[in-house]
Amino acid sequence: MIVARTAIMAISLLFAAPPCLAMNNYDDPRVILSYMDKSLPGAQDILRVTTVISGDQLIFQVKTREQLQVPEEGDYMLLQIWQERAHQILVPLGDGRADTLISYASSAQTNRTTHTLESGELGGSLGPSDFSIRRVPRGVEFLVPLTWLEYGQKLGFDAYTIRGHTVESSFVIDKIYDRAAKADREERLISPIMLLNNLCATRR
Repeated sequence: MIVARTAIMAISLLFAAPPCLAMNNYDDPRVILSYMDKSLPGAQDILRVTTVISGDQLIFQVKTREQLQVPEEGDYMLLQIWQERAHQILVPLGDGRADTLISYASSAQTNRTTHTLESGELGGSLGPSDFSIRRVPRGVEFLVPLTWLEYGQKLGFDAYTIRGHTVESSFVIDKIYDRAAKADREERLISPIMLLNNLCATRR
């Protein structure tokens, strides 16, 4: 109840805040623009990650260069969100696959210097089922409840296309095809209040 009241108060403050200033898309905390990699098949090449607010949900939309025509077993799109701990949300790559998702949560790592994923075990356990997904042309929307966010912790996010498999209650990444923020030298971190303020300002 306390978390829900905090989220409602935060959202109320956002709509009362002044609109944000215009900014370069490459510096926009709401967006990750990823450069095209023609060495990859279009369905594995992430072009951008955008965020929008809809009702009581924060939506992360991940878009690839092309639609996957023939899904491959073991290929996934992965959204990683981190605050005090990292959460990975995976969904099978391609429209022909089921819309089920799996999510993992790592233990709290406040002194971690990077959240960039590499091949190997995620190092987490099965996480909460508060998330949902929606298929869109050439991509996936990941829906995160606003009440799920920790408003006192800065937020980071990134997306990947990968090949991997489950091992008991964890997940092993066999290969990383692409990463959305591969051009970023440093991790982008933003206050959830500031992110939602930017998103709400654009709706006026």
